[in-house]
Formats: sequence, structure tokens, C-alpha cells
Amino acid sequence: MSFKSYDTWFKISILLLGFYVIVKVTPIYFPIIIAMVLAFILNPLVSYISSIGLGGKKLYIGRSIAVLCAFFLTTFLLLIMGTFVLLPFIHEFDKFIVDLPGLILKVQEMIIEIQQRASVLDLPANINTLIDQTIASAASFSADLARRILQAFFGFASSIVELVVVPVLTYYFLKDWSVLKDKIITMFTVESRGKVRKIIEEMATVISAYIRGQVLISIVIGVFVFSGMYLLEVDYPLVLGLLAACTETIPIVGPIIGSVPAIMLAYLTSPALAFKVVIFYIIVHQVENQIVVPNIMGHTIDLHPVIIIISLLIGGQLWGIIGMMLAVPAAALLRVLIRQLWITNER
Repeated sequence: MSFKSYDTWFKISILLLGFYVIVKVTPIYFPIIIAMVLAFILNPLVSYISSIGLGGKKLYIGRSIAVLCAFFLTTFLLLIMGTFVLLPFIHEFDKFIVDLPGLILKVQEMIIEIQQRASVLDLPANINTLIDQTIASAASFSADLARRILQAFFGFASSIVELVVVPVLTYYFLKDWSVLKDKIITMFTVESRGKVRKIIEEMATVISAYIRGQVLISIVIGVFVFSGMYLLEVDYPLVLGLLAACTETIPIVGPIIGSVPAIMLAYLTSPALAFKVVIFYIIVHQVENQIVVPNIMGHTIDLHPVIIIISLLIGGQLWGIIGMMLAVPAAALLRVLIRQLWITNER
């Protein structure tokens, strides 16, 4: 066997080993993903700081110092937010956790009441069956959502040790991105390095714009929902605002998922309030689709809704809620690869 054959088999073995390791070390993905998201969000700020001249001599700030300055400014901003937002949220979330068993009991009583009212009406059997199935699904969803919230809360607390490495990873991603990119490119042949560089840069551009746009949209929608629930006097407006901000990361179905707990909480107070909440979420959804998303996100992803829905189904089947959150950016990256490695080559 020639040296070239040994070299080929060695590369294949390395790829298989790398794939095996990637499959086996899924618990470490969370801090890495968080660090990458933070790096994409902070990169424009770091670039701006590093481009500021000091004095008339145009003495520019180094990348390392710029990253530290960005960390300091971000920490200062988070402390201000923590004082005015986080502490009230923690108090309200504690109250929500304490009241959760009673809320679940009220939801169950509400379901029984709705079923009794439906049985009084002389509806066809198939309509009654459909109503029962819908109510059962809503109840199951509500209980599952509450369970997931608790699991996420305690899971986050248990991951504090892992999250300690996030600032370190974020620092090196911001400081040495060009170096890391060049190291990856040198792993390929000289003839293909130009194509690889173009693919990496386009993927970074797409993901960076998507993450920054999605974070901004989530903040805007979270503030909208909090303000609306507060003005409508629905219980736990901060919790519902945060839930809306989190579910906003799931395209198309996310806003619907985020609206269900608010509508059910409002219905526990009165059906009239629930109707107002439904109207409010419809308005928010229209404002989001017609104003917020087009102006913030634009055509960053440029995926057809059918592709997005299929991606969400695949991601949800593989990794649940996290898979649905990552499905759209993963599909966008796959689109870049297909366009650069397949369509462009055919042309």
C-alpha cells in the first residue's frame, strides 16, 4: 500500500474518531454554544472599541484590551439590569413556583368545567371527542411546560460549574477568531483553501446576523408581552415576558407556545380577560411579522417557511426544544454548504 493510501486512511480514521467524540460529549455543548453566541453578540462592540483611536497619534486599542473593555461594559450593563429586572423577576418566579401546584389544580378544575359545559350542549359525538382531545392535549402541554420550566431552572443551577468556562471561551473566540479560522483553513489542501475560507466567512456572517437579530427580537417581544400582561393585570407578567422571549427563538410555532400559559392564567381569572389576552397576542404576532422581524432580521436566513417547518420538526424529534431552537440556524448553515459546494460547482 502506497504512502498516499496510508495518508487517506489516516484522515478517514481521524474524521471517524472526531465524529465519535462529538456524539459522546454532548454535555459539553451547552457552555460552548453559549460562549459562541456571546462572541457573536459582542464581536461588533469589540471591533468598534478596537478601532477607536487614542489621541492624535491614532494609537489603536489592541484586540485583547478591547475584549476586556467589552466584558467590563457588558458586566456593568448586566448589573444595572439585574438591579431593576433580575431581582424582581426572582421574587416573582419564587412566587410562581410556590403557587404552581395550586395553579395546576385550578387548570384541572377548569378542564372539568369546560367538559361539563360541552356535554350540556347537544353536539355531535365527533365534536365532543375533538373537544375532549383538545382539552386533554392542552392540559398535558401545560403540565409538561411546567415540568420543563422546573427542570430548566434546576438544570441551570447544576450547570454553574460548567458555565464558569464560558467567559474564558468567549474571550478566546473574540480575541483569536482570525487565528482559529486560519488554523482550520490550513487543514485543507492549498487548492481548496480559498473555497473553505469563503464558506467559513459566509457561515459566520449568517450566524452572527441571525443570533444578534434573534436576541434583539426576543428582547423586544419579551418587553411587549411583559407590558401587555402588566397592563391587563395578568398574574406573573415578568415570568410570561421571559417565557415569550425564550419561545421567540423557535420560529413560527414559538409565539404560539409562549401564548398558551398566558391565556390559561388569564382564563383562571375570567373568560373575558382570556379573550383580551388572545386579542393582545394576535396583535403582537402581527406587529412581529409585519414590523419587528422584517426591520431587524431582514433576509438574514432567507429560508422558505416550508424548509423552516421541516427543520423544526426534525430538530424537535432529535433534541426536543433545544433542537427546535437550533434547527433554523443549522438549516441556514446547510444552505450555505449546499450553495457553495454543490450549486456553485455545477455552474
